[in-house]
Amino acid sequence: MVELIAESLQQTGYFETEVDTYEWGTYLDRVINPGYQNNGYLPAIGLSGTFNPHSFCNTIHNSANVGACCNLTGIDDPELDELLDSARYGIEVVEDPQLRAETYDEIWRTLAEERYTSFTHFGVETAATNADVHGFGMWPFQEGLFGYALYSPQDEQVAWIDRERRAGSSELDELVAGGTLTGAVSTNPDSFDPPHSSDTTSTMLQNLLFEGLVVNDAEGNVYPWLAERYELRDVRDVDRAAYEGYMRSVGTTEEGAVDVDEQVIVRHPADDPAADEEVRVLLPEDAREAATDGTYGMWFRYELQEGVEFHDGSELTAADVVASYEYYENSATAPQTFDSVLAAVAVDEYVVDVYAQVPDAEAERELPGIYVLSADQIGDVEKGGIDPREGVTPVGTGPYAFDEFVDEEYLEVSRFDDYWVETRGVAEAFEWFDGPDSFPDGPVIDAVEVEVVPDDATRTGALRNGEVDLTYDVASGTLEDFDDDDGFLVHAVEAGGYDYLQYPVNVEPWDDPRLREAVNHLIPRRRIVDNVLNGWAEPAWTPIPRIARGAGTADYDALEEAVRPLNEYDVERAEELLEEIAAEYDGSS
Repeated sequence: MVELIAESLQQTGYFETEVDTYEWGTYLDRVINPGYQNNGYLPAIGLSGTFNPHSFCNTIHNSANVGACCNLTGIDDPELDELLDSARYGIEVVEDPQLRAETYDEIWRTLAEERYTSFTHFGVETAATNADVHGFGMWPFQEGLFGYALYSPQDEQVAWIDRERRAGSSELDELVAGGTLTGAVSTNPDSFDPPHSSDTTSTMLQNLLFEGLVVNDAEGNVYPWLAERYELRDVRDVDRAAYEGYMRSVGTTEEGAVDVDEQVIVRHPADDPAADEEVRVLLPEDAREAATDGTYGMWFRYELQEGVEFHDGSELTAADVVASYEYYENSATAPQTFDSVLAAVAVDEYVVDVYAQVPDAEAERELPGIYVLSADQIGDVEKGGIDPREGVTPVGTGPYAFDEFVDEEYLEVSRFDDYWVETRGVAEAFEWFDGPDSFPDGPVIDAVEVEVVPDDATRTGALRNGEVDLTYDVASGTLEDFDDDDGFLVHAVEAGGYDYLQYPVNVEPWDDPRLREAVNHLIPRRRIVDNVLNGWAEPAWTPIPRIARGAGTADYDALEEAVRPLNEYDVERAEELLEEIAAEYDGSS
C-alpha cells in the first residue's frame, strides 16, 4: 500500500520518495516516541477503532494523545481539541443524541479541510478456518477473534470442533463438546498485563483469561457481565474546572509535561504545562474525595455477580474492581481510561460506584471498559509485571485458564472447570439472555493452543497442512484461494479497523494545508482496496466506517457527498496545488 502511494507521489515530478520498513515492535516504539513528530516523516499505521466514533478522530488528533496512542506527528489544534471534547462530553450531548451526531459531522468536515491525516481504507476483519471448526463467528475488531467466537451469549455465539463432519450451516443441536482449537497469530504478545499492553495480539490472548463488568454485542449494545446489573444513578452539569477546590499545584518539566509521578485524573483547563511553571491537577486520592463529596459528572452503580471465582480460587469482590481501576493508573491505556473515569469506590462487598469526570455520552460503554484483575495478584507485582516471562501466571475470571507460554513460540490455555457462568447456568447468570435452551452454559472447546508464526506464508501453510485450525491476517490473494477450497471457510465482517497516513504538520512544508490536500488527492484508495487488498476492505471516502455511524453522523449520505470529493484520486487538482506552492518557493519543489 505504502509503495503504491509513494509511486503515485513520485509520478507527479514534485516528490522523491523513499519507503523505510521496520519490524513491527521497532516501528511502534519509533512512531509513538514524542520526538518522532519533528523528523518530517509520514508514518503509516493501522488502528482498531471501536463502536465509539471518538476512536476515529480523538485518538489520532487530540493534543493529549501526543506520545500516547496515537497522535504521531504532534497535531496541536486547540479549537479542534475543544470540538472533539464537545462531541462526547457535556450534558447537552448526553441528553441530545442528535446534537452529538451533528457535532461529529462538524468534526469530519473540519478534518477534511485541515487534512492532518489521510485515512486510506477501513478493514474487513477476516479469518480462515479448516472445515473442522463449526459455528465460528467474527468479531468486528481483531482483538476479539478468539474470545468472541468461543463463547458470547450476547450474540448466541459458540464455536466447537467436529473432525467427523464438514462445517457449514451447523446447528446447535449438532454441537460436539471437547477438543482443542489450534490457532496461529502473526506477532508475539507484548504482555499478559492488560492495562500495560496496547498491541492487538496481547489483547486478543488476554480475552481468553480476563473479563469486564460489561460486554458488547456485535452491534455495540451493552450488557451486564461481571456486574449482574448496573444503573445510572445521577448526572450533574459540571465541567473539569469544578474540581479546582480538590486540585494540587505541581511543577512542569522543560518538555512541557506535568512533573508528578501519580496519575493525573484531571488537569485544570485554564493551565498549560507547556507554558506554566506550575499547573493544578486532580490526583487519584483527591478524585475519590471529590466523588464521595458529590462533585462528579455521572454516577453509575454496578452490582457484582456473587460467587465468581478467579482462576486461583479466590472470589471476585468490589475490592478487586477498585484495585483494577487503580492498577490502570499510569499504564499504556491510561489516556483512554482516564479521559472519562473520575474514581471507583466500593460501596460494600459486591457493589461498586464508578464516577465520570463530566457528563459523557459514551460513559455506559467506556466507563466500565477495563478488565477486572485480582487485587491479590496486582498487589504482589510491579505494574506491568503480570506476565509468565516474569514468573507470574496471569489470573482472571475468564472461561480459560493459563497453562503454558513459551516466548515467541506458543500459548496454551484450558477451560476453567469452575467458570462462574457454567456453574450458574447462562440463563440464571444473565437476566437479559433470551437464547434457546440448547445454548451451552459455557464454552465447549476444552483447550486453545495459539502458535506465534510471524511469516504470512508459513502461517497459511500451517493451516493448509492441518497444523492449525485457524489463522487471520491472511494475504488477500490467499483468502481467495481458501474461499474457493471446500476444505476451508473464510469468515469476514465489516470492521472498524483503519489504516492512515499522518502528516508532520509542525515541519515545513507540511504545515501548509495545501500540500496535505495535494498528497491526499494522490492516494489511490480504490486501487489500494482492489489491487493490494483484493477487495477485502472499504475505501475511506469519509473518516467514519459503518460500525460507528449510529452516534457518529446525523446524515451519512450528506456527509459522504460533502467529503468524498476531497478524498477522490485527482492528479489534476493535486498538481494545481503543488504548482501554486512551488511558485511561492521560487519555483523549487
